[in-house]
Amino acid sequence: MIPALLAAGSALVYGLGDYCGGTAGKRAPVVAVTLLGKLTALPLLLVLTLLLGAERAPDAVDIGWAALAGLAGVGGVVLFYKAMAAGAMAVVAPVAAAAAAVLPVIVGIAVDGSPGLLPLLGIAAAIAAISLVSAGGGRLVLTPYLIGLALVAGAGFGLFFVLLDRIPSTVGHWPLVVAQLAGVTALVVVGVARRGSLTMSRGAVPFAVAAGAFDTVANVLYVVASSGGQLAVVAPLASLYPASTVVLALVLDHERIRGWQVLGLGLAGTALALLAATA
Repeated sequence: MIPALLAAGSALVYGLGDYCGGTAGKRAPVVAVTLLGKLTALPLLLVLTLLLGAERAPDAVDIGWAALAGLAGVGGVVLFYKAMAAGAMAVVAPVAAAAAAVLPVIVGIAVDGSPGLLPLLGIAAAIAAISLVSAGGGRLVLTPYLIGLALVAGAGFGLFFVLLDRIPSTVGHWPLVVAQLAGVTALVVVGVARRGSLTMSRGAVPFAVAAGAFDTVANVLYVVASSGGQLAVVAPLASLYPASTVVLALVLDHERIRGWQVLGLGLAGTALALLAATA
């Protein structure tokens, strides 16, 4: 039960970070937003890593997996923020989140085997909840570009989950530090190559910093959850992040919640109950 609850907690915090990152992305280039968030969150990540400890230091193979996870994750974040900044949250969130959930499920079942009937029902409910919770109005145009952007962003998140799962839990949270550094390095290279992409307006700074902090805490929660639970169970729960984003939009932006979203929130609770009962 604990891994499932931790994964659900990571989804809650991921959603908070996405809301802040999407808001910052409307005010500044997404590469600059992501870079600032990751740089300012690095001290927090180091403190958490030291406090939680590790049985051993990561070896070269662990570092390699972590670096690849960092590149996949930061690529997904940049594309996700870019699509959100274009005002396509209702399109990007369900597609990206579903892609992020499905890929680890496929890999997890292939590697670890089927988790059983109840977890499979919970996984199905989680994926359905992701789509329903993020369902928006009819104003957005579903262009192939936006769909492709969302799919690639979700694949990046899914790869992040899958690659981190390849690293033994005995190394603690040092893989997240490596992943963070790899992501920062990639962002600096992209920012230098694309002149002007590292400029930042004052209004975007607090949202970018908050997004980085929330994302870091969520990653730590996810790693703790995945160390004690199956990938095919934990990843779909962590991908329920659109639920908290919708709630924030309802409370802070005074958006109306729709019937489909209410049903999605109910399914999210059902998924959590099914997966928590067997995790």
